[in-house]
Amino acid sequence: MKKLSFLFLTLSSTFAFSQFVSPGTGITYNLASLSAAAPAVLVNNGTFYQMTADITISNGDTLLMNEDTTLKIDGGKQLTIAGIYNTNAGNILVTATDPAVVFKGIRLESTAAVTIKNTTFEYGGGIQALTGNFSMENSIVRYFKSGLVTGASLNFSTGNPIVRNSQFIENDLPAVASGANQSVALEFTGNYLYGNTKLNSNRPQINMGPSGSGITKILNNTIIGDRTLTKVGGVSVSTLLGVENHPQIEGNTIKDNRYGITVAGNNSSGSISNNILTDNNTEPVPANGGSGISLSGSGSQVMAIKVEKNQIRGSLWGITVIGTAQADFGGGSLGSIGENVFYNNGNGGQIYALYNNTPHPLSATNNCWRENELSDDAMVESVIFHSVDDSTKGTVNYTPFLCAQPMSTNYSNLLKSSIYPNPSNGTFTFDVAKEGNIVINDMSGRAIYSGIVIKGKNTISVKAKSGIYLLQYISDGKIQSNKLIIK
Repeated sequence: MKKLSFLFLTLSSTFAFSQFVSPGTGITYNLASLSAAAPAVLVNNGTFYQMTADITISNGDTLLMNEDTTLKIDGGKQLTIAGIYNTNAGNILVTATDPAVVFKGIRLESTAAVTIKNTTFEYGGGIQALTGNFSMENSIVRYFKSGLVTGASLNFSTGNPIVRNSQFIENDLPAVASGANQSVALEFTGNYLYGNTKLNSNRPQINMGPSGSGITKILNNTIIGDRTLTKVGGVSVSTLLGVENHPQIEGNTIKDNRYGITVAGNNSSGSISNNILTDNNTEPVPANGGSGISLSGSGSQVMAIKVEKNQIRGSLWGITVIGTAQADFGGGSLGSIGENVFYNNGNGGQIYALYNNTPHPLSATNNCWRENELSDDAMVESVIFHSVDDSTKGTVNYTPFLCAQPMSTNYSNLLKSSIYPNPSNGTFTFDVAKEGNIVINDMSGRAIYSGIVIKGKNTISVKAKSGIYLLQYISDGKIQSNKLIIK
């Protein structure tokens, strides 16, 4: 028995020292001092740090990321923050030691206060934010797989988190999400998304549950789908269990997804405006989706969504209103000015600009139902489905109507930047007035490069075939597009 007890104690001691838990006594660590405190757990290799076991920063302690360095995390290992996580370095890479074996993930406890800046995360199992005291700025999340988190690459549980000027690229799960029974009022502004939800599950790239009494703000983002992922939508802000929900979805460019924007749940009120929705039609079966904008609900609660000044082109359905959902598309009680523009939204040889699949009347005045055409009543009637087509459906009041020219895009010309030489052999200087991040796409929309840039001159090297590419610069809530030529 003594030998067995000794063996048990030895194994327990080995397990205890195979991870590091800070004491919670007010200590501030950076990676250098953390490595000194736990040299076998966080190995300082001179040019990078390697995390070989789990690390927990306890409530009361701080991890300050103040070095421009690389943190490599071994497969299956987890970083947990219960205290403060803060960033003041200019460029940090957090990656897997072996990209083929992702690290388990990063867990941010409810007690944590988290400020992430200028950081690229890759080959991990997700970031679980149990705290609402969270902000991310000028960062990149890419190539994450399911691990610690199964809902999204960055998953929220509560509060008013903020994500600005960041990128989410080719993650197996949605870029961001929250639970159907949790209240999370996310501010998601000026971000670039491409090809997320690579597992092709029936989830959009942004998959937010209800906001509660706050407002979920999805503003001025670029959300590009991978057209081979036929089940992946663009944006959903929905309440499926009756929790209060207030979406504000404005100024986004959404392209090549299964659908553009959906809001579900009658306990929703808010706005969808100034979005550019193009070719969100990868759904192969029109009966299963493919709308530029879809609103759906059930029950007697009155949905109150103001929809105005959106451009919807190339979807299987322009706007669909389903169940008992309601909205103001122009001239209604919510004050919508209309000015939505529709072009070539249809399937089966029929154009559907607006499909009212509810018993409610809808107000939809002052919209351009057939872009670049001088329409008459019959031409507009032919692209709207309502009581005229099915007596059980509500009537759409669509007169007066208009046909405006395409509105301006969301891309900003106010950001100061220059590329030289251009054309180049793939190595060039990108000179910018403000820190930010860039993504380079080929002409099919596929991201071939992403990275963080600092104020001033940045040397960029891209391995790509000769051709024309699109460099998008993201900073200060704005996105600027530049043509890049590689010879």
